[in-house]
Amino acid sequence: YDFGLRNILSVLRTLGAQKRSHPTDTEETILMRVLRDMNLSKLVDEDEPLFLSLIEDMFPGVKLSTYSWKDLQRAITNQSAAMGLVNYPSWNLKIVQLYETSLVRHGLMVLGPTGAGKTKCMHCLMRSMTENGLPHKELRMNPKAITAPQMFGRLDVATNDWTDGIFSTLWRRTLKFKKTDYCWLVLDGPVDAVWIENLNSVLDDNKTLTLANGDRIVMAPNCKLVFEPDNVDNASPATVSRMGMVFISASALPWGPILESWLQTRSIQEADTLRNLFGKVYGELHNFVQIRLKPKMFIREALYVRQCYDVLQGILDTGDENRVYTDKHLERLFIFSVMWSLGAVLELNDREKLEEFAVKQSKMDWPKCQEGETIFEFVVGDNGRWQHWSERVEEFIYPSDQVLEYASILVPNIDNVRTTFLIHSIAKQNKAVLLIGEPGTAKTVMIKGYTSTFDPEYKLTKSFNFSSATTPNMVQRILESYVDKRVGTTYGPPAGKSLTVFIDDINMPVVNDWGDQITNEIVRQVMECGGFYSLDKPGDFSTILDMLFLAAMIHPGGGRNDIPHRLKRQFCVFNCTLPSDKSMDMIFAKIGEGYFCSSRFNPTIVEFVPRIIPLTRHVWQQTKKKMLPTPAKFHYVFNLRDLSRIWQGILTVQNLECQTISSVLKLWRHECTRVISDRFTNKKDRVWFIENLGRYAHDELDEYAELYPEEETFWVDFLRDPPEATGDEPDDFCFDAPKIYEEIPSWEFLIEKLHSFMELYNEAIRGAKMDMVFFHDAMVHMMIISRIIRTPRGNALLVGVGGSGKQSLTRLSSFIANYRSFQIQLTRVYNLNNLMEDLKYLYRVSGGEGVGITFVFTDNEIKDETFLESLNNILNSGEIANLFAKDELDEIQTELIPIMKKIQPKRPPTGDNLYDFFISRARSNLHVVLCFSPV
Repeated sequence: YDFGLRNILSVLRTLGAQKRSHPTDTEETILMRVLRDMNLSKLVDEDEPLFLSLIEDMFPGVKLSTYSWKDLQRAITNQSAAMGLVNYPSWNLKIVQLYETSLVRHGLMVLGPTGAGKTKCMHCLMRSMTENGLPHKELRMNPKAITAPQMFGRLDVATNDWTDGIFSTLWRRTLKFKKTDYCWLVLDGPVDAVWIENLNSVLDDNKTLTLANGDRIVMAPNCKLVFEPDNVDNASPATVSRMGMVFISASALPWGPILESWLQTRSIQEADTLRNLFGKVYGELHNFVQIRLKPKMFIREALYVRQCYDVLQGILDTGDENRVYTDKHLERLFIFSVMWSLGAVLELNDREKLEEFAVKQSKMDWPKCQEGETIFEFVVGDNGRWQHWSERVEEFIYPSDQVLEYASILVPNIDNVRTTFLIHSIAKQNKAVLLIGEPGTAKTVMIKGYTSTFDPEYKLTKSFNFSSATTPNMVQRILESYVDKRVGTTYGPPAGKSLTVFIDDINMPVVNDWGDQITNEIVRQVMECGGFYSLDKPGDFSTILDMLFLAAMIHPGGGRNDIPHRLKRQFCVFNCTLPSDKSMDMIFAKIGEGYFCSSRFNPTIVEFVPRIIPLTRHVWQQTKKKMLPTPAKFHYVFNLRDLSRIWQGILTVQNLECQTISSVLKLWRHECTRVISDRFTNKKDRVWFIENLGRYAHDELDEYAELYPEEETFWVDFLRDPPEATGDEPDDFCFDAPKIYEEIPSWEFLIEKLHSFMELYNEAIRGAKMDMVFFHDAMVHMMIISRIIRTPRGNALLVGVGGSGKQSLTRLSSFIANYRSFQIQLTRVYNLNNLMEDLKYLYRVSGGEGVGITFVFTDNEIKDETFLESLNNILNSGEIANLFAKDELDEIQTELIPIMKKIQPKRPPTGDNLYDFFISRARSNLHVVLCFSPV
């Protein structure tokens, strides 16, 4: 609010204009009308009645008529119909207020929450004025998606060269417009005190932009500067007083008209039925969700209804153009879409409350649930009847004649079949989807699973991770690397194809001091405006076609960021809940029983394995409940991934090493201890875990309880000797020692074995004399590291004070596993480019040659925070965007063709397939070991 002298000045100007155009009115009437109209636009809902009653008290007995802009209203009616909008009275009032403000101010601010109709309000006004013979155009940019020098221009101190910025280029462009054309320069992004204070001289009566190179550019008379933020928490009074303010509150556009504008696009029969259904229950359910329940992410009213009709449109348009639905069928589809909009971001217990309230409130055709089922487990079948999701889940069968790569196993269950269906319903309309959920709820797996069904002839897919160090420039460069030039400044994936970009951890980028997440501003700009401004040629807007975004993130709150609300409105949001106990057991039973089958193991073991499936889950759940993260133990995070790591370890055993039930139990205890207990920082926690393990085993393994091993055993895979050469082996015979996972027979045997390896190491690697005494702890740590790096995609984080043997043991264990070791050589000038060169080498060895390599990285080697960004990408998605130049990639891919033909004969060797093969091979062979010290 600003009621200062600048405000009085604009009131006086308007008073003069009104007096001249209405000579017959009394001064009192004119004064009252102008005071009311000029100040009403910026008031929030609560203050409006107060202000009106104040004015009525000042001018008792004067009755006002509102001035009706007849030509403007006629144009607004035509244009809103043409844009497919509903000319809702309170929204229409805001258009008129914006028009009246624009007559007296050259700097405008349209303020209000997302989904209140700000952008559409401006577009509608500009189109209406164009219809009335004053052509209006807009230039739109997001000031926060770029840095300040990129916005206003940069002066090179050394050479005194001046490079224009994007805003200053657009500003010069407005001067070239025809005198009859009007131009609105819209700055659409969050306000912070820095960039907006730079515009103070533009907004006051000087109307001049002053740049760092001394240019003073006067504002064109036919130009207006418009700001469109969703809050002005950071704007100073100096800025606010210089602009005409129009505040559009969320109540200006409730869910009714938003729904109505969508219903206008449907057939009359559908629209009438759906209008009734929405009128019956939607309002009450929406209020119940907003007031009584705790959604995992704050979503506004306008966004809920938009998501509701998006889901509805996805399930109505099945490709059969003239399909007519019965009223009953429509009612069920409506229920389904309400569940997956209002209930989409709720956790399980809140979904139950919503269900209870909904079924009680309204007499509709809700699905009939059995004991232990919820309405969220039902879908409308093709015949229009309710169908339980479990009927659509395909059976997963573990092949008895081959061993699957563990990382590629995906067991379909209700959750991922349902989420894939929802993603598909939205994505086929070219709308974006965001999955939120706890860590380990398979968000990434579900999206990757969905994109892997694409036909690469028509649909390409790329993915990358955000981290706290991602900057808008990085995002722009990455997106530019995915597209080719088409025509002029239009870019897109290769002709005839569409590109789906998956952004993982979209909420990770840092929130700056002003509370804005600038990295996501550029993502929003690409989604809203369909492109970004070129950084090489300021002022050129690169339009990007055929690009769709999918994203995933962890629940906001508890130290984790939310994403900006104006970006959130671009997505349909679904919450992924943890699978129920029943489905977790089903998943691991499919994998465990599938591997331990009668063609591989003897019958007693095959019968026994199903017993340890629920047992493992109980141990994991108990640990998760008891061992909570604290500031001193912030890494005590146990999610579903740990449960699957235990099984990954168990599934590496072979028949001969696992003949009896007691050996299965020894292996089981070893894997549980390795995955969970190796994380614990003190003895107390470890003792608690071992006791807890024993207690559960005795409780649940009734008759087998005495077979449970009391003392600890270790399993390793480097005890076998390499085969002797006899001279009659084939050419491609491998002389490496066979890797067989087995229990160590005795500590003496192990020490002997390790000494012989150490001697071999000293012979093989010059200048690195290793001389270690293998005491008990050293051997245990050695086996722990060896176990991690021998699994494909096994990466380790070793935490210990300096001199505790992290690096030496890692080097030795990677030598034992027949891998190479690599460590960066720090110099004073070592920077990000040097790191990239080193990473290229790592990728060439692991992906190109297919050799295992261990990358040892210590905390002294983090010269720059951005190093961690690259490591984060290696660990998460396995690829670093723009790592290889085009010619280097071609060279690598050419070398890979014969190798891929040998390993995967059915895959055609196209560029994308080869790249994919290269990355997945590099991920399996590259083992990152971070050696950090807690001090």
